[in-house]
Amino acid sequence: MHRTSDVRYARPSHRHVTVHRSAHYHAPRVYTYRPYYTRWWCHPYYRYSYATVAVVGFGFSVWAWDAYWVPPYRAGWSWVPGYWAWGYWNPGYWSPLMRGPVGYVYVNGWWEGDAYVEGYYRSEARNDWDWVDGYYLDDGTYVRGHWSPTTEPPEGYLWEPGFWDGETYIDGFYRPQFRKAFYWVAAWYDSDGIFHSGYWQPEAQQQGSVWVPGWFDGNEWVPGYWEDEQTYLDADLDNWVPEEGFDAGWEEGQVLDENGDIYAGGEGDQAPTARLVKKMTDLDGQAPLAVPVVIPDDAE
Repeated sequence: MHRTSDVRYARPSHRHVTVHRSAHYHAPRVYTYRPYYTRWWCHPYYRYSYATVAVVGFGFSVWAWDAYWVPPYRAGWSWVPGYWAWGYWNPGYWSPLMRGPVGYVYVNGWWEGDAYVEGYYRSEARNDWDWVDGYYLDDGTYVRGHWSPTTEPPEGYLWEPGFWDGETYIDGFYRPQFRKAFYWVAAWYDSDGIFHSGYWQPEAQQQGSVWVPGWFDGNEWVPGYWEDEQTYLDADLDNWVPEEGFDAGWEEGQVLDENGDIYAGGEGDQAPTARLVKKMTDLDGQAPLAVPVVIPDDAE
């Protein structure tokens, strides 16, 4: 879904990323940041959001916030009932019946309103990182489980958790704790599987304008901006195409090899065809941070 032709969310695979000419830096060499960077391929109004395949559509009504609700049978999964804790309800979730990959542990799925985000397998351990389990707040908001660095954050900053897109776990980033005249809007998944990244929202409204949220491109924060309301409403998304050079940005005569280094040989004056990384494991030899649950077609 996040490699659709829909200009709101169109983007290349995070495994095939070239340098965008409007970005101040080259594409991040850490593969988990690449999905952020590829937002340059999307319509500017939607670069803060990210289409995922993490949210499940069931084809039946859900009542996860009702303590007496039990869902219909789902092949390959076992329903784990919800429970009360500290006076508020923690809804149930599905757990795979099959044993997970060696070296991985299952992260329980969770609910954001009536949207269910499918669970996934994460690596058991990660050097210099701690896993923080997810949990519900008393108002039903879910704080996502995430990897958090063990090092102290820069002074005045805090860690903005990463997220699961259904295929890849995307690391978070440090953001300021406070920003004068702005407040932070927390990230969330909607029922269509769109992950809306957290962003800074001005405290003061600007009459006749719509705020286009900023976003993190893997290297730096790309600021949001005010757009004329009528211009925003009249935007022709169906006919929008990226600016010329949206997939370029390479310096003349410069081609990066599969390791992200300048390639010394070949025809450097042509558009690069080499990938920055061929496989996720090319970067550090480690397995992916997370993998999806795959239920066989013949599961009963």
